[in-house]
Amino acid sequence: MKLTYWMARCIGDSDVYSIRAKTRKEAVAKRKAYGEAGFGEPVKVQIEYADAFDLMNECMTEGRGWWESEAAAVRLAKQEGKR
Repeated sequence: MKLTYWMARCIGDSDVYSIRAKTRKEAVAKRKAYGEAGFGEPVKVQIEYADAFDLMNECMTEGRGWWESEAAAVRLAKQEGKR
């Protein structure tokens, strides 16, 4: 199975305060409402998992949320390539 969502990383505070939304449009709207200066640009995040337990395990164990950092790194690499 695959989970896809959009995330705008919280700047200067814990990642628990990052914006997460089902659609890019929703993430952009929340970022605007909360203050664009406090959040990075929304990035598309995807994680593949076998079942609900596998997803829960990925969320709770050491290295949890690695897919969000990976998505941000991919976007940064694309931006660097365009310069």
